[in-house]
Amino acid sequence: MDKYSQENNSAASAEVLSKGGSAAVGTFVAIAVAHVMVDFMGMSVWPVYKTLAGLDVVKAGWIATVIAMSGTALQPLFGSIADRFGPRRVILLGVLLTSFALLLGPLADQRETLDRLLPTMFGLSGFYLIVFAILAAGRLGQDMFHPAGAGLAGSFSARRGSMFLAVFIAVGSIGFGLSQIGFRTAYNNFGHHTEILFLPVAILWVFVWMRCRPAQVSSAGRISVIASLRSLRPVAGPILCLFLILAISSGVLSGLFFLLPEFAQEKGYPAWLGQGGAFGLIVFGATLFMVPIGHLADRIGRRRTLMSMVILAALSYQAIVRLTLPVPSFILLCIIGGAFLGTVNPLGVAFGQRIAPRENVSIVSAILMGWAWCLGGTVPSIIGELYKSLGNNAAQALMWLGFANVAMVLLSFLLPGSTGDSVKE
Repeated sequence: MDKYSQENNSAASAEVLSKGGSAAVGTFVAIAVAHVMVDFMGMSVWPVYKTLAGLDVVKAGWIATVIAMSGTALQPLFGSIADRFGPRRVILLGVLLTSFALLLGPLADQRETLDRLLPTMFGLSGFYLIVFAILAAGRLGQDMFHPAGAGLAGSFSARRGSMFLAVFIAVGSIGFGLSQIGFRTAYNNFGHHTEILFLPVAILWVFVWMRCRPAQVSSAGRISVIASLRSLRPVAGPILCLFLILAISSGVLSGLFFLLPEFAQEKGYPAWLGQGGAFGLIVFGATLFMVPIGHLADRIGRRRTLMSMVILAALSYQAIVRLTLPVPSFILLCIIGGAFLGTVNPLGVAFGQRIAPRENVSIVSAILMGWAWCLGGTVPSIIGELYKSLGNNAAQALMWLGFANVAMVLLSFLLPGSTGDSVKE
């Protein structure tokens, strides 16, 4: 048993769900519902909205990058706040802010009016400024929610943290996968009035407010952001390795999702595949496999499971962007590819939570999700510029992006053995 195993075994707590009873079950259900809502809204609708509203691809890519980098970089701060004062308020406010993205739809019809009434700033017209503000609020909400929600989900069980975290991320993936399809459907069928979705969102938010009652945080256990980061020094190397793996995974996926509408059009696939269909299928595949693979990681070891998924994710990405297949085969490839592409993140976060001190799960989640996504958030601007320089060729741009997966595979071989690899759980 290595030093990481010893530290975590001494800090491991008993099963929270078995002790907390119905209150703990209600809290877990509440954060799962909240995760569906957060991933359904926010920046996830931006790739399809840019196409539906006829926006400039390069400008849309830079907007996505600036917002992702500026907001996501704050995730460790939100993670530390959740560790110090409890995750409830952070979760509720995060969900509320994310719902602002539902206002994007009707703005498409007010573009000329907004450009006329508002001045141009930072190279953005009035319409783009309002869109930027809405997306920034939604991104901030997502960045508030994820470290608190993931930290809380991972702490429900000391022995089966990978599985609980996988369930949490999987249900969020349902919202993520349906986001573009749901937004597109409301946009096309209700005269661009996507704000109609506020009604079910409000009902679900009240449910989360009533049921999300996590255990109170002891004041003795509250430490500052700097102290939280310092406590990670013994595992700094593995955390850095995980961070780079998840940053590459996040960046490659964000680039793929950003250009999927243009990519599907180039390949001659039906419009529905480009406007949320292929995106939803990839996320659907990830959702189906997250929980079984999380359970597998708890049984046979996190390191070997993560390494396997990293290699398979790299191969799946190449198959998706390089092959031109009949529609049924492409649908199947998206589902199978999503099973591998989408499981790298939850496995990596669970690995990080396991090797780090248990009192810092939220800030570890923030580093491996927030800062990793922040670095990965640079890709939409890069892929947008690459798309333009290659003569608006999405397939070639995505092929070049795929070379980043080589570094991800090599980094996975540097990961240390974890508790799950050294003892049977």
